Formats: sequence, C-alpha cells, structure tokens
Amino acid sequence: MVVTGFIHHTPSLNKLIAHVLSMGSLGVAYAYSVFTHTLELDILTWNTMLRGFVNSDMPRRALRSYIEMLQWSRIVPDRFTFPSLLKGCALSLEFKVGKVLHGQIVKNRLGSDLYIETTLLNMYASCGDLNSARFLFEKMGHRNKVVWTSMISGYTRNHCPKEALVMYEKMVEDGFSPDEVTMATLVSASAELKDLGVGMKLHSRIQEMGMKICAVLGSALVDMYAKCGDLKTARQVFDNMSERNVYTFSALIFGYVKNNRSTEALQLFREMVGASNVHPNEVTILAVVSACAQLGDLETGRWIHDYITRTEQDCSVSLSNALIDMYSKCGEIDAAKRIFDSMSKRDLISWNSLVNGLALHGLGREALTRLRLMQMTDLQPDEITFIGLLTACSHAGLVQEGKKLFHEMEALYGIRPKLEHYGCMVDLLCRAGHLVEAREFIQAMPLQPNGAIWGAMLGACRVYNDLELGEESARCLLELEPTNDGVYILLSNIYARRKMWNEVKKVRELMNEKGIQKTPGYSSVVIDNITHSFLAGDCSHPEITEIFKMLRQVREKLKQAGYVADISEVLLNIDDNKKEESVSQHSEKLALCYGLLKSKPGRKIVILKNLRVCSDCHTMIKLISKIYRRQITLRDRIRFHHFKDGVCSCRDYW
Repeated sequence: MVVTGFIHHTPSLNKLIAHVLSMGSLGVAYAYSVFTHTLELDILTWNTMLRGFVNSDMPRRALRSYIEMLQWSRIVPDRFTFPSLLKGCALSLEFKVGKVLHGQIVKNRLGSDLYIETTLLNMYASCGDLNSARFLFEKMGHRNKVVWTSMISGYTRNHCPKEALVMYEKMVEDGFSPDEVTMATLVSASAELKDLGVGMKLHSRIQEMGMKICAVLGSALVDMYAKCGDLKTARQVFDNMSERNVYTFSALIFGYVKNNRSTEALQLFREMVGASNVHPNEVTILAVVSACAQLGDLETGRWIHDYITRTEQDCSVSLSNALIDMYSKCGEIDAAKRIFDSMSKRDLISWNSLVNGLALHGLGREALTRLRLMQMTDLQPDEITFIGLLTACSHAGLVQEGKKLFHEMEALYGIRPKLEHYGCMVDLLCRAGHLVEAREFIQAMPLQPNGAIWGAMLGACRVYNDLELGEESARCLLELEPTNDGVYILLSNIYARRKMWNEVKKVRELMNEKGIQKTPGYSSVVIDNITHSFLAGDCSHPEITEIFKMLRQVREKLKQAGYVADISEVLLNIDDNKKEESVSQHSEKLALCYGLLKSKPGRKIVILKNLRVCSDCHTMIKLISKIYRRQITLRDRIRFHHFKDGVCSCRDYW
C-alpha cells in the first residue's frame, strides 16, 4: 500500500487499520503507528481508531485520543464517534467525562439518535447514576429490546434487583420478548435476592422460549441455584451444559464453598484443571483456597499454592490474603507469616488475616508486636483488628494487655466497642479465672449481653468448678438460647464434677422433654488428599478393626508411661472402667490413631475437631507426641494446639 500509494486512499487506509486492530495488543500498537503517520485523517479514520482502543480494553487511551482530535484537528465528531467513547466511559467508570460527552451530544444535536441514547443510558447505569439513566429511558419514544435490557442490566449491576424484575414485567407488557442476555441479567437479579421461586420461574420461561443454555445463561442459572442453596439443581444445570467457561465452574465451586460442601468444591476444581480446557481465574482460586481453609486440608492448599506459582498467576493482594487465612486455618502459621512478609503491598485485610491467625494459634505477644508494626504504616486498626487482638490476648492469658487494648480502642482510635469486643473481654477474664471480675464487667456493660458472653462465663464456671455462677449463667443463657445443647452439657459437667448425679439426671430429663440432642463430637484427618471423619465410638470406618487395634497399642504404651485417664468430664453415673473406655474412644483419638497408621513416619498429623478438646484427650495427645516422636496439630472449636515432644503450644491454657 505504501509502494502503490493506496496508503493515502482513505477507504483503503480505514480497512487496513480496522483489520490490524482486530489482531490484539500488538495490532493496536501497529495500527496507531500507521494512524499517526497519516497526513490526511477524516472522521471515519478517527472513529475506527477510537473504536479499536475501546474494543482492545484501552478505554482511557480512546478518551485521550478524542481530546487530541479536538485539539489538533478541525474534525467534528459524528453519530459514530460518541457510542465508542461512551462505552469507554462505562468500562473505565469515567462518569465526569461521560457527562461532558453528553453535553457535546446535545450541542451537536445528536441526542435523538437511538444508538447514542442507548450507549448513553448504559454509561449512566454502569457508573451508578440510575436516576439519569431512568430519565433518559423515560424520554425515549423508540425503545427496543437493547434499550430495555440496558436498563434492566443497570439495575442489576447497581444492586437493585427488585427494580430490575419490575422493569422486566414492563418490558413484556410493552410487547418485547427477552433474549439470552436479558434472561441472564434477570437470573442474576434473582440470585442477589436469593429468591429461589423467582429464579425457578425465570428458568421455566427460558425453557418455554426454547432458548439455548449458552455459557453466559448457564453460568447465571448455576450461580442463582447455588446462592439460593439448591446445589442439586445447580449441578444438574451444570452437567447438562454443552459449553462451560470459567464463570460456570467458578459459580458452582463458590456455591459449594458457601454451603459448607468444600470437599465437592475441591473435586470440581481438580476436574476443571485436569480434564477441561478451562483455566481458573482469581475468583476460582479464591473459592478453592477458602475450601481448603474450611476443611483444614493443608495438602490440597499447598498444591493450589504451587499451582498459582507454577502457572505464573499474578498473586494479588486479595489472593495473598486468602492464602494467609488458609495457612493459618490449616495449622501452618509460619507459612502464613512468610506470605505476609513477602507482600510488597498490604491492605487492612492482610493485617487482620495475620492477627486473627496469630490469635488462633495462641501467639498473643506476636499479635501485639504486629500491631506496633501496623501503627508505623498509613493503615489504622479497625474493629475487626481489635477482635483479633483481644482474642489473641485471651488465648495467651495476657489480661493486663487486653484491658489496655480495650481502653485504647475508643480513647485512641475512636472505635466504640461492640458486643463482640465485650465478649472477648469476658472471655479474657474468664479464662484467667477472674470470674467475679467478669461478672462485674457484664453488669457494667452498656449493651445487653448475648449468648456468647454468657457461654464464655458458663464455660469458665465448668473449668473453675463455680456452681453458683454456673447456674446463674445457665439460666441467663437459656433465656436467650433455649435450644442450645451446649448449655445443658456444660451445666451437667459442673454437676458431674461435684458428683451431683440427681442434678445431672434432671438436666438430662429436661433435654429429653424439649427434644434437645447433644451435638455429636466429630474429628477429621486428611490422608493422601482424602478426608476421613470419625464420631466418638464410631465403628463405621471401613478400616475400623485396624484403628481399634492401633488404639489398644497406644493405650498400652501410655499406661507404661504413667498415663491415667481423666474421667471427670464423663457425665454418666457408671463405674470408672466404663468411663475410661468411653473417653478412650473420643473422635480425636480415633482420628489420631488412623493418622498414626496411615501417614509416613515423622510426618505431621493434622486433626480438626468441631468441639472443644477435652482435658483427657489433650493430656493423651501430649504423651503420644513424645512416645511416637510425632508433631501433632489439633484445631478444635476455639484454637490450634501444636503438640511436640510431650508439650502443647497452649501451655495447658485453653
């Protein structure tokens, strides 16, 4: 074209630029080079270049070029100039620029052009100005399907799902049938409302219209069913889709995680990376990292971290924060600290994730040290930071430090304590045995104490064997949570320790009258990426014979080491031998025996338990760590316990 002179033929030049622009980022750079070396540019060439920038995800570059056009040429924008620029404003959320463009549209008398009106409406909706978008919509005499969909989409994107659904009804009344894009937007609106009934009606409408479940529409349906808790239908829609993309997989994985079905989330993720052509994005990775944190699945968590590194994915602040949380909840606080320390940029969530992780592991003094380091940055602690710090003080027995922090919250940072902060303080005092002071603290509170506060008080009364305060705490707690099985169990514990068997019997009878069942204790251990769960006295595991054989062997070695079972927490009026047999089959002991059987010698064993670990199991695991020379990590409902060489990281303070 240069040799023949056709480079100066405007129609040919425009076709060349348009073709090159479709070839990606390198094409954009080359097209712009040709563009800048052209002597005679007309509005069509400018429009082609502006559209190319926007379509190549360079909206701000398009806006700068438009300013250059106005400054350095006499070319006047036409009806094809503004739609690309308005789309660029919508993509980059340049609301002020969009309003200036609107003024120029009016000045150039192009406001009645339907294409411009539609892109203008979409710009206002994308930038969150729904009033202006609605005003434009009402002014239009010629509304088509695209206009209706733009308005519905605007409401959905700006978290006004009810308005989006009302707009849909008006669209149908006006005689327009929705297309796949409209229906996907409406399904997303019902997902935000978590209204399964509306979502199912929309799904039925899609089927009645014979619409093909494309990747976009299918992803919206999967997401809606998952958010509404109907994972069975979400999976059916997913399985019936002929075409799936990263959003489809992410929607179902995220749904599994949110509904505490993390095992299925991880299975689907392995299917995604192993058998499909779909590559996970950051949303997918965040969901599966959360799944590992829920399950305490350290092996899979490490594999996912390795996958991130191996695939050279950009480890954003959000992803780093999720990894800190995951490693903390999987028992590897040192790995969490390494990730935090390696971050070039941190936000408040980064600090809070680390502080909460340190609290979970009982590292109170280090949490306070991190607070001092945080104070040297531009960030200030918030209410979540103080929950983590006060919890850290509580788990480490740092009473005076906790009191000081509680005072500084409002005095130095202007953060008014909430119930959670008062609860942390009661827990701090109770764990340290300051029960009278804790009771006085509750009485002086400006807020009504909740169940968590009375629960902390009742739990401490069991530990320190305070019958009077225990009965008062139980009465107050039952008024707030009459079906809480933990209240009855803790009160029974207090009576059982004093051998008040008639009172234990009355509590049991009261539970039976109200139909309250004790929450069963269960523990899990991950071996070769498979989670094995156990209930107390469980005989359902396929290898239970070998597990009980290992348990007998362990008990023999413990007795040789001088171990005597602590049966003080057995609530039944039975002989001591039966009590000892009962405590020997607690779920964490079965999980530990399976870990000893199946894990490689010297390998750390990580156990998760849904309830608080009992004193007998705690003593027993300490001895096992020494006898078998194993590091054992136990995460109970409250915190982590790291056992090594006969010692626990909690220093028997939990």
